[in-house]
Amino acid sequence: MRTKTVGGKKRCLTLSTTSPFSSITPDSDDEDPNPHLRKDIIWNRWVIFSQDRTKKPCDFKGKSTFNTNPSRNKPCIFCIGYEDECTPEIFRVPFDELNWKIRVVEHPYPALSRYVPELHNVPPEDTVLDGFGIHDVVIESPVHSDQLLELSPREIGEVFVAFINRIHELVPLGSIKYIQVFKNHGASAGASMSHSHSQILALPIIPTNVSARLSNMKDFFYQTGKCCICEIQHEDLLIDSSTYFFSLVPFAASYPFEIWIIPRNHSPHFHELDAEMAFDLGGLMRQTLRKISFQLNNPPFNFMIHTSPLHGDGTELAYSHWFIQIVPQLVPTTGVELGTGCHVNPVLPEDAAKVLREVIVPVFAHDRRTIGFSPPSKIVDYSEAFTTKEVFPTREYLLNWARAIGRENGFTVIIQRSDNGGTGKKKIGRKTTVILGCERSGKYRQYKDALARKTGTKKCGCPFRLRGRPVRNGDGWKVNVVCGFHNHEVIETAIGSTYAGRLSGEEKSLVDDLTRSMVKPKDILQTLKERNEENLTSIKQIYNVRQQLKRSRIEVGTLSIEN
Repeated sequence: MRTKTVGGKKRCLTLSTTSPFSSITPDSDDEDPNPHLRKDIIWNRWVIFSQDRTKKPCDFKGKSTFNTNPSRNKPCIFCIGYEDECTPEIFRVPFDELNWKIRVVEHPYPALSRYVPELHNVPPEDTVLDGFGIHDVVIESPVHSDQLLELSPREIGEVFVAFINRIHELVPLGSIKYIQVFKNHGASAGASMSHSHSQILALPIIPTNVSARLSNMKDFFYQTGKCCICEIQHEDLLIDSSTYFFSLVPFAASYPFEIWIIPRNHSPHFHELDAEMAFDLGGLMRQTLRKISFQLNNPPFNFMIHTSPLHGDGTELAYSHWFIQIVPQLVPTTGVELGTGCHVNPVLPEDAAKVLREVIVPVFAHDRRTIGFSPPSKIVDYSEAFTTKEVFPTREYLLNWARAIGRENGFTVIIQRSDNGGTGKKKIGRKTTVILGCERSGKYRQYKDALARKTGTKKCGCPFRLRGRPVRNGDGWKVNVVCGFHNHEVIETAIGSTYAGRLSGEEKSLVDDLTRSMVKPKDILQTLKERNEENLTSIKQIYNVRQQLKRSRIEVGTLSIEN
């Protein structure tokens, strides 16, 4: 340690004397550690670590990107069934299948034009180039409401495989020098579409940041004979690991809770991954994103794949090592960063790594794959079954018709939203409408104070939608299909369905009377079915209703005694 006089006072600057990646652990007795600087040798910049005295590391939260407004989850051009409205498709996974899982399409608003003639040899003195390049979008799921962290490890791995396959298609283009794969999650992170997607930008130049990164890696290699990325493994910075990868908070992290995912073995090019490694990467990425979501309140984030240029001379293979950088958007960029290039990080990397390492990700209630459910074998379109020109005399006729068609096809139709347009003094001019959906639409909302669900939920974000509206003259109702697709397997019978088997108030009174008369549950169920041939109640629901009635009687008796 050395002491300098700054502004008339003595300040201590703690500098690492062993390795530029060694961790600095503040004295546990020091509740107010002094700010210090660390040199990030990969980006060749200093980072100021000035801890926020008003917050603990675990108190940092982002502005959640969970969409709690159901009306904003309507299908978009990236959704299945809307392929004709989207930009031209490059390829899909599975290839040439109607029920696709991933699509790669041209970006609707590309940063560069793919139609400008290629320029293979650009004079170094040129400062203006034609805006040639390739800008693609990778649609990660056919379902609008799915986020990347909700996919299975294999499905996320397939997204990485799609990146790799697209890069291999672009490699032969001699004018393309560098390919940047990135994802913007959340509007404040730059995402213009809420449907989960990533982007691929193929550039005719090697960007300045990339050149600087490679130059710094080269300098470290010539000084030490080692790859600087291979040297950054440190137990205080590690978060998780898998067979082929590990995640950590970098020693000189520029942003709070910044995370890198790094290949264990030296690898200069991302697109050299094979399928097995991609699926392994998918599992670690899923775990990392879930930890960020649970600990930091599902904040906006960006991830970037930092790889090597396509057409190097081969000398960079020894020191270039690709990695993924994930940056949660927790603090704004200020004039300090813009003016000096020195980032100010209020969370020490060791503290951030410890918090993320100790996060126990609960079972997400909407995650069917972790609790024994298997994903659907295909996505089925029921548009034809609900397409009709019939005018229904009343709203109730329309509802009964839709529910009957749903039962015939193995799912339950429910009312998602109903709007009568306002009445009397509160009439505000909205259109009278009713939105119908599948009982498995939407998602279970995990409240902060609630315990993690040990059981599953039927909610899986099913995109199926019907819209019912009165005809123009007000005499009857009509229906149109908004989205006819279901993203789950339908059931063979509706018996036992939570919605289809619900008991009416009259039926609950009958169950109560028969229970008081000591009638067995199976005989109660038989009585209900004799009274209504279309009754879909199961014996389990009879037991549940009996238990609810029993609790109600106990609560009423307790109140009577107290009074």
